[in-house]
Order: sequence, then C-alpha cells, then structure tokens
Amino acid sequence: MKHLLYSLPLSCILFFLLLFPKSAAEYAKAGLLLWFNTLLPSMLPFMILSGLLIKIGFLEKLLSFTGGFWKSVFALTPMGGYSLLTGIFCGYPMGAKTAADLYRSRYISRQEACYLLTFSNHPGPAFLSSYLCAELLRREELSLPAFGILYLSSFLTSLLFRRFYVFSKAPGENLKRKETSSAFSWGEALDVSIMDSFLSITKLGGYIILFSLFQGILALLPCVPPDLKSILLGITEITTGTAAIAQQNWGFSLRFPLLLAFASFGGLCVAFQVKSILSETDLPLAPYLKGKLCTFFLTLTLGSLFVIIVKVII
Repeated sequence: MKHLLYSLPLSCILFFLLLFPKSAAEYAKAGLLLWFNTLLPSMLPFMILSGLLIKIGFLEKLLSFTGGFWKSVFALTPMGGYSLLTGIFCGYPMGAKTAADLYRSRYISRQEACYLLTFSNHPGPAFLSSYLCAELLRREELSLPAFGILYLSSFLTSLLFRRFYVFSKAPGENLKRKETSSAFSWGEALDVSIMDSFLSITKLGGYIILFSLFQGILALLPCVPPDLKSILLGITEITTGTAAIAQQNWGFSLRFPLLLAFASFGGLCVAFQVKSILSETDLPLAPYLKGKLCTFFLTLTLGSLFVIIVKVII
C-alpha cells in the first residue's frame, strides 16, 4: 500500500512529462526559478552560518542566559528556543532543519526535537507581509494582524502538544556532545557546514520541482471544479496554492482566513522537504504533520474570528 502511495503520483508526473512536454517544462522551470531566486539566496547563507555556530558550540554560550524565558513561556531549552527563532524568521523548513541539526549534535533531546516539530515551522515574515498581504490581498495594513494570528495559533499549538513531550537534559548526553563538538576546528566545521547545507538545499530544490510538475497535472484536470482545484493547490504547495485561492471570487471573509490557514499548513511540498531533512536522523514525521493540522484549524478559526470582530470590508 505504501509502495502504491508513492508510485502513483510519480507515474502521473512521468506521463505528464511524456504527454505534455511543453507544459511540463514550463512548470519545472517555474519550480526551478522559485528555488533559485527565493530559497537559495535566502536560506543557504543562514544554513551555513547556523551549522557552523552549532558545530563549534558558540550558540550554547550565547543563549545560556535566556534559559528562564524559554522554559517558562515555551517549555524549551535555550537551544530549542534557537530552533523556534530560525523557524519564525527564516521560514519553511528551517525550523525542522535546525531542530534536526541540534538533535544530531546532541544539544537537545529527541523528545524536545519532536516537540519543536509540532510548532516551530512557519512561513517567513517577508512571505506573509510582501506576498500574502501586499501582493495577493493588496492590503498591506493586514500584515500585523496576519503575524498575530499565525504566531498565536502556533503558540496555542505548543500549549496543546507540550504535555505529550516531557524532556530534560541528561548529563551523559552533554558530556558526549561536548567531546564531539570540540573535535571540530573552525575550518573543518565550516567545510562540513557548507557541504551539509548544499546537500540539504539541493534536496529541497528537487522537491519543489517535482511538486511544481504535480501542480501542472492538477491544473490540466478538466473534471475538477475551479474552487476544489484551488483548495487542492493550496494543500499541495504554499506559493502557487495561496495565489490560486486569492484569485477565486470568494468573499474576503473566506479568502483571508483560508490564505492564512494554508500558509500556516505549508503544503505537502514542505512536508516532503521536512521528511527529507529528518531522514538523516531517527526523528519521525508524525509530530510535524499533527502540529501542522492543528495549526491549520486554529489559524482558520482565529482568522474567521478576526474578520467577524473587526468587520474588515474590502
């Protein structure tokens, strides 16, 4: 069953490439440009720098004085707080990437890494303000409410899941981690960080291109109503999916909550990117999927309440 689940979409993409080569090339090109123009310049430098700081042990010293805040507000260690910050400010899938790196380097426990997967992955601030609010909705003044709704739903998700992930630092883990991190010199740590980052960013690009092709298949389906097709695109990939929803002739009271909800979900494309990142560890994908579904419904509810209470009229 699992083999069929993976084989069927890949077979559809193969037939799409063979039967509609021109359209397939256009969608593949769109995915490649999205990766090259957006993901590569925005994420690769931070991946390299973040990996370097983790490997040389600098972040632990830098964040040691913030332990009280992270423990009381998010039930996290300081290093877990760093993963949350990267997920907020760097966008998908940096929250999962940093959590996996920290777990692999033994800065956080497996339980804390799983807990982080439920709520530390977000769309970047530029995506929310510039693309979602300014370009799609043409309402720049909604940027601040969008931030508030999305991050509040993420915080509520953390409250729901933290009771299931009880963790603490083990002295044995700390000793082993310190011995491992001290083996890296600056030059070695930089080399390893660059190679790891290029490998990760290349994998992400491959998934973006594949899901761009899958979106081309959805766009060609004649039997699917436009409204349903927009929802399916939103489930598949965040950028083109939200664009398709914004173009529908729906009322603002429906479009605004839906756009925020699908932005908080991230799409199957991001889920597969996270799965690829986690494949280098023993971390499961289930916490991420559960957290994203929870955040989706919370964001949809808070967005709808915002429209009702504030009575925004387009």
